[in-house]
This record gives sequence, structure tokens and C-alpha cells, in this order.
Amino acid sequence: MHDVYDPPPVPEIEWEEPRREPLEVSRGDVACLVGLCAALFGIAAIFWSDDPFVAVIAAGAGSLIVLESWLTALARFKRTPTHGVRARWTVFLAALVPWVVGVGAAVAFLLGVFWVSDHFLTNASFPL
Repeated sequence: MHDVYDPPPVPEIEWEEPRREPLEVSRGDVACLVGLCAALFGIAAIFWSDDPFVAVIAAGAGSLIVLESWLTALARFKRTPTHGVRARWTVFLAALVPWVVGVGAAVAFLLGVFWVSDHFLTNASFPL
């Protein structure tokens, strides 16, 4: 009798390494990546004067999100070739929208918490 701690023997399975399929990157794809990152860093620079720490975190996390979404879109183009510029930009933006909304909400929440703590929570409110 076999159980979880003493499993039955498993036969050897032949495994072939999958072949590599490189992603095809066009100049327009790179321009899209550069444009999205430039917009992200521009927005972070605007908020730098308000809170540099949040601006750096948002720019760092945002750049990773842009890169991940860009690579996801390129993988989709590999599976279903899309040659129109408008269609490619639509896929790039569709991959980014959920992340932009989520990170934007998180940054807005953090800035709101910092604003409330600066304006309403003073040392007199919390005596030690």
C-alpha cells in the first residue's frame, strides 16, 4: 500500500527542451517603450517637489510595469501577428491600463495619507 509519504514509483518521462523563439522588436515597438517610460518619468518629475520618495518609488515600479506590459504585448504579437501601428498601440495600452489604474490609485492613496498626516495630525493630537 502506498500513501503520500511512500508514493509508488513513477516511470521515466522523456523530455525535450523547447526550442527558443526570439521576440521580433520593431522600431515602433521601441519608440512605444521609450515614449511610455518618458511619460512616466515626466509625471514622476512633476510630483518630485511634493514628495520625492513617492516619486522615486512610482517611477521605479512604473518602469517595471511598463517593461512587463511591453514584453507581454510583444509575446502576443508573436502569437497573433499585428502589423497596423494603431492595432499595436492599442495592444500596448490595453496591457498597461490595469497597471496604470492600480499604481495610480496606490500613489494617490499614499499622497493622501501624507497630506492628511501633515495637515491634521500634529504632535498635539498624539501626546506621548
